Amino acid sequence: MQDIILTCEVLTPMFLGGADAREPELRAPSIKGVLRFWWRALHGFDPLLKTKEGSIFGSAGEHAQKSRITLRIEGEDLTPYITKEPLPRHTYQVKGHELNILEYLAYGTYIYNRMQRRNEFYRAYIKPGYSFNLIVKTDNEVDLLEFFLALQYFCWFGSLGAKARNGFGSFKVKNVKGHLPAGEKIDLTSLPGASSLASFKQYTGIPKFSAFSHGARLFRTRQDHSTWDTCLAELGHAYRHARLSLEPPHSYKRRQYIGAPLIVNQKQQSRLARHAKPYFLRVHEWQGRYTGYILYLPSRYCTGLAGEIPGNLNLEKEDAVFSTACQEMNKALGRYLEVID
Repeated sequence: MQDIILTCEVLTPMFLGGADAREPELRAPSIKGVLRFWWRALHGFDPLLKTKEGSIFGSAGEHAQKSRITLRIEGEDLTPYITKEPLPRHTYQVKGHELNILEYLAYGTYIYNRMQRRNEFYRAYIKPGYSFNLIVKTDNEVDLLEFFLALQYFCWFGSLGAKARNGFGSFKVKNVKGHLPAGEKIDLTSLPGASSLASFKQYTGIPKFSAFSHGARLFRTRQDHSTWDTCLAELGHAYRHARLSLEPPHSYKRRQYIGAPLIVNQKQQSRLARHAKPYFLRVHEWQGRYTGYILYLPSRYCTGLAGEIPGNLNLEKEDAVFSTACQEMNKALGRYLEVID
């Protein structure tokens, strides 16, 4: 079968580690892992999920299968795009100090230099503007159609590297070549909208993991922007204000459900050591203008964290509190962003 070639361009700083964790490297296995996540998010209610997933992406164990999808990356020389430059400044005030909202979103990728009195990245990132080709190959038409759906949602809502859920590692698809109908090519290069969630309204339950269902929500910046950083800054301010609105200052009972660990003054304020946020920040570029999106994918709270859950947690109660916190977060986001669905 003919290869499918996506020509992509990095839109926001991309924190990708390679063999040397300090140097960024764009690798096909990293992209396949993210695509696997989005495929699962699209099939959260499928009783045959594991079987289908294994047949497309491969599986380990007694009935190990090889992936029937091959990915390859071809790109220009990365060297001019590798940097540790400070992020553009978009500030907000905390106790009389000016902090950068982009550094708020990039928390964990830098250290504080006391001599210079500023944050410095401890590893390099890929600058916006870098172009690469993602080449997809399979010899099975059914696999291609299944994989294409995951690819489409990855291009709409997914990002690459560390802090991907905070909008870093966003990219655009500039062109598509290969064995796909013209309409599907347009989908890969278009912006998401209400129709992106419409087909999942039939799923009224709560999935065990982050997946599309009737509870999914999509928000968009109220205006477009001339640069990626002003766009991501608007998303960051909206997300931060919405999260802070969940409870009074110095209270962390609800905010911990939006993402853990919750660290305040170098102390963990969340009961779970880790829990990924159910929100996905994404920057898109269209005709030279940048638009930001936040996707919310609902799920249960403690599924898949066996061995990490404190014994005194009531799982049903935690699910209910998590759901309520997210609903309030969504209402707050609607005060700062346009509600698409």
